[in-house]
Amino acid sequence: LTFFYRQMPELIERGYVYIGLPPLYKIKQGKTELYLKDDPALDAYLASSAVENASLVPAAGEPAIEGVALEKLLLTYSNAQAAIERNGHRYDRHLLQALVDYMPIDVEHLRGAGQGLDQLADSLNTGPLGAPRYRLELIEAQGERGPAIMIYRSHMGEVQQQELPLSAFENGELKAIHEAQKLLHGLIRAGARLTRGQKSVDVERFSQVQAWLMDEAKKGRQIQRFKGLGEMNPEQLWDT
Repeated sequence: LTFFYRQMPELIERGYVYIGLPPLYKIKQGKTELYLKDDPALDAYLASSAVENASLVPAAGEPAIEGVALEKLLLTYSNAQAAIERNGHRYDRHLLQALVDYMPIDVEHLRGAGQGLDQLADSLNTGPLGAPRYRLELIEAQGERGPAIMIYRSHMGEVQQQELPLSAFENGELKAIHEAQKLLHGLIRAGARLTRGQKSVDVERFSQVQAWLMDEAKKGRQIQRFKGLGEMNPEQLWDT
């Protein structure tokens, strides 16, 4: 822009300089084309489409969840998954994923004779022979240092130790996981069933709800992912 302003100001004065915001996705359905800025925009679009004619019965005999309420659950779960992707290199990814389906974290529950952490560790240790094994321990607050979960991960004879501060779930980078816990813990129970249009499927956990509805929403739509402006042709650049 500095170059154009100094060397070719007439281009700016005549309105010939355009600033493009490169989208990450292009969605085509029939003759309709739509550009979406990023992953959150794609998640929001698919969630809105997924809940059309869809309903979730969370347990036998309970009223169905549908519309805006179901869309909120989908987006909350998507936000938690995005938080795991962003922080999977800092904290144990398997633990973060297990926490999404776990009850909301609070110190009193975790402190209760270690039962809370024992249950969480048991859920992590259900993998096949050769999979990592976990032991979890609550570290109480000391001075200005808040409480944390100490993670001991054993694999192939090697033990790795990592500390996960609980503050990260309250107002930090893992808050989205905490929000998902509050909405999703205990939601899916015996007899849960998901319906969209004429199709129905039994579900046992919310990850199945998310995957099935998102897959259904993608049907009939072509989703193209761009890496940058260099992959877009002149017509696509103009559209953005």
